[in-house]
Amino acid sequence: MATTDRYLVVINVLPGEQMFTAAEAAAQHPIEGELILAGVGNRVGLNVRHVEAHVYDRVSGLALLDVSPVIVVVNRTTGVRIEVPATLMEDVNIGASDVHYGNNVVIPGGSDLSLTVLIGQQEVTVDGRLA
Repeated sequence: MATTDRYLVVINVLPGEQMFTAAEAAAQHPIEGELILAGVGNRVGLNVRHVEAHVYDRVSGLALLDVSPVIVVVNRTTGVRIEVPATLMEDVNIGASDVHYGNNVVIPGGSDLSLTVLIGQQEVTVDGRLA
């Protein structure tokens, strides 16, 4: 979790998540995964992680659905820089209280990471290690 003057940003790196369009979710009735609200979801696969950034207004505490974050992962172990497509989504079970931006990207285990989220002119960066 990190803050700017305007935003509270919670960043997670999770195992890859199946992502569904509204039509796919209606037809398949998934019991886990992400519902795409805007954008395109990347597939799951070998070494795929689900990178997500929950963006909240610092004053109201409300999740923001109308920002266009730029999400960048720098793998400090390999030197690879990945710009994560900022798809707007929510968990198929939790719904609107889990709205966030992000996508599936390839990040090998054992990597030291630096994750940056840029929203307009405001930026947060968190560092961590992926097991």
